[in-house]
Amino acid sequence: MGESNELFTRILGSGPSQSTLFLLLTEMKKQGRTSEVIRECVNALNIYPDDYRLRRLLAECYLEAGSIDQAEKELDRVASHIEHLISTYKIQADNYARQGRVKEAADVLKRYLAHCPDDEEALDLQDRIKPEQEKPLPKPQDSLEDMAQEDEGTDFFAELATPTLAEIYYNQGLIQEAINIYKNILSANPDDKDAAKRLNELKALATGETDIRVTDEDIIRKRKQKMIGILEGWLARIQESSHA
Repeated sequence: MGESNELFTRILGSGPSQSTLFLLLTEMKKQGRTSEVIRECVNALNIYPDDYRLRRLLAECYLEAGSIDQAEKELDRVASHIEHLISTYKIQADNYARQGRVKEAADVLKRYLAHCPDDEEALDLQDRIKPEQEKPLPKPQDSLEDMAQEDEGTDFFAELATPTLAEIYYNQGLIQEAINIYKNILSANPDDKDAAKRLNELKALATGETDIRVTDEDIIRKRKQKMIGILEGWLARIQESSHA
């Protein structure tokens, strides 16, 4: 302990940086050297009056020493400093919201509103981001019917008119939906011969004019296509969110 005290004394006498000083005095406080820490904090705050880490440390030492009034004065100064910085949370929330980082914006905004619950601008921002925050992304096990119900009233799948999506519908027994997807594909690309051929096959299947057998290999392939289609849906939502 004597060597430690000597080392601390030498560091204190060498004019350490604020960060080093704070770490050193924190360690001295742990060793129970409260009166020494109080003295050094007071001296340091004469030079660095805006170092609120040291000021808080000083308040803690005053409390341990039973100097309640002096601790209160230091804590009031620290609290006053915090009040000036609270608005940073609102600015940070707005910045996150502009980037589409809704959850982060909501978390930061919650901290701000804990201090300023009547701020109209903050409350308005909270209302604007709340619907996006509460809207969940589809889970991997969601079926197309579940995803369609979540997006009821939107044209989400219409924007993803791809053969992959059509085959996912077909694999789930939704032949008419698959036919509609291929119609959309041909509407955008009339020269797509593969889509036209597949559309005729599905129409024939729907009317019972042909018998299309599904092998185990087909099932495995279509399960893979289903996952690809769901990932396409995730990507579309993520891109939409990032440009919100």
